[in-house]
Amino acid sequence: MIELDRTFLGRLSEQLSELIEQQSAEVFKRAGIVIPVKSSSLLGAIATLGPVSVADLVRALDRSHQLIQQKIPKLLALDLVSRRSDPNDLRINLIEITDRGREQLALLDGLTPEFERAYAEMEQEAGPVFDTVARAIRSLKARSLNDRIIV
Repeated sequence: MIELDRTFLGRLSEQLSELIEQQSAEVFKRAGIVIPVKSSSLLGAIATLGPVSVADLVRALDRSHQLIQQKIPKLLALDLVSRRSDPNDLRINLIEITDRGREQLALLDGLTPEFERAYAEMEQEAGPVFDTVARAIRSLKARSLNDRIIV
């Protein structure tokens, strides 16, 4: 495997994200959770905010409109959410969690202590990954790479 230097921090972060997604999917499957790993926070937001528009989900999750739009059909197909027209504005679709979606979120919530324990164990070996990543994101939002690199 090729060693990456700091120039490729984005790729390294992507590898971590992919590894977490793959390993979380194994845990989800074992627990009977059908929620797509990368849609967990979306389903949680729908449960908290719903019925909710895609635009409101974009703002709440700080994600692109396209990304949220791409995830909704899978959640609909899994009967985790439903979609209906907003009675106040028929141009807007509202997304809301279904009973099955609530059941699935309850299963996921039941795993929270196990995920916390597993990540704490990992951080014992690797250092404070969560806090470090969160600080890095805040730092880059405050001052971009473009502002830091003089060409």
